[in-house]
Amino acid sequence: MRSQSAVLTILLLIAASPLAQPRSTDEEAIRALIARQNKGEEMASTSDLILWTGALKRPFVRPGTPEEVPGPTQPAARVPGSQRVTVSPVRIEVAKSGDLAYEFSGLMLSFDTKAGQHVSFPGSVLRVWRKEGTAWKVAAAFMHPHNEEGAASTR
Repeated sequence: MRSQSAVLTILLLIAASPLAQPRSTDEEAIRALIARQNKGEEMASTSDLILWTGALKRPFVRPGTPEEVPGPTQPAARVPGSQRVTVSPVRIEVAKSGDLAYEFSGLMLSFDTKAGQHVSFPGSVLRVWRKEGTAWKVAAAFMHPHNEEGAASTR
């Protein structure tokens, strides 16, 4: 009888651990949005989005105009429609309130330049998600390449 209660206690502890918990509906919704982004769909964002990427000189707050870092791989020098982003979530945490979440992910960015180069590089992304009504939207995002200078490798 004692060994049965010990086994039951262990099973209850395992079931209560964060690793054993199923993903929340909200986390699954965010993962689905990321999967759609990986297929080329535009990511929904809030009207006051804060964005900072390796392509911008400083954080950009919508509805302002971002200032690009000059160079051959700046967004203005890219072939329209050639950009592909693949995001691989590492961690997504939804606040107990259910209206905010954060995501840390790896990413692979690739695009063609108007000068005829194909550019591809890995990076990381940290995003803050805000729920508006029933829809999750990106409220803030920081994306940066993994290399020191932020210069992309070209092939």
